[in-house]
Amino acid sequence: MFIIIFVLSTIIFFFKASYIKLINYYIPWYEAGISREEFIKHKIIPALGQAPVLKETVTPLKKKLGDIHTYYYVNPLQEKVPVIILNNNQNISTQKVVIAIHETNKIGGEEPCGKNIKDEMAYGRALSEKGYIVVCPTLSFTGRRQPINYWDTKQFYENYPNWSALGKDIMEISWLLDSMAISGFDVSNVAVIGHSQGAIYGLFAAALDLRIKTVIANAGFVSFKYDPNPERWSRNKWYKALPKIPSEFTYAEVVAAIAPRNALICNYLQDEILVATYPYDHIKNMIEKYPSIDWLFFSEGHSFPIEVREFAFSWLSQTFISHTKNNHLTK
Repeated sequence: MFIIIFVLSTIIFFFKASYIKLINYYIPWYEAGISREEFIKHKIIPALGQAPVLKETVTPLKKKLGDIHTYYYVNPLQEKVPVIILNNNQNISTQKVVIAIHETNKIGGEEPCGKNIKDEMAYGRALSEKGYIVVCPTLSFTGRRQPINYWDTKQFYENYPNWSALGKDIMEISWLLDSMAISGFDVSNVAVIGHSQGAIYGLFAAALDLRIKTVIANAGFVSFKYDPNPERWSRNKWYKALPKIPSEFTYAEVVAAIAPRNALICNYLQDEILVATYPYDHIKNMIEKYPSIDWLFFSEGHSFPIEVREFAFSWLSQTFISHTKNNHLTK
């Protein structure tokens, strides 16, 4: 018996990682004695794939003629990225910035900024009305950027076989911050809000980019290991988020990489799209360890009902610290 205990102890000592499987038990990175940076470098980045070598940088935001809210910038891949900016005609030097990430839709960033009939998805417009600067980008595979065969990633993987669609759009959020920075914004303290796919993007982006200090993720529950439809993360056609389904880390570990910054995760027990369950042990342990993470479950389906939106907006107002540097847009 002593020999068995010694062998098991030796295995634990030499195989610390973001995940350690021992008699069907997993040890997340934040309990295994490794750093957030090691977890990101050795687990998240490899799962997202290898980005191409970039020879260009982002351009500043420029206003589209004839539209007071629409801007664009050019990313390092030389793609023109449309961005809607709502500032409610207030002094932007005193406002806090929220980036609103859209769900899987056909119109991209126009939806959270209110250019659609779905009021519950107009969370960007609602936050603008509450006094925030709201920035709504359109990510890679929809809206004006891919109006035909929206969310089809076949061409992307032909161009970038070693990368991932999820990795590319997460990087798009950081590129947007880069563009905002050279356009005069203080991006050292921004918030991100997203629904569904946008929530997933927001959480991964916050884990990777320290400039994001606050994130609200609605109906974006991902259980890589226990998802009853795991093919959603690595389909053979249409939207293929990742080359393969992640098996070496949990969603709770991704969220833990955001701490001690703030995160609110709102999930739904009747969610018919991103199936959620009651918090499993890793979630419970993680939120006990990191008080800046709030992970809540509601009884609705895949939605963003008004009572949850108002709760999320109230939470944001209490956690989001304002910086007051002078900000301006490049005309």
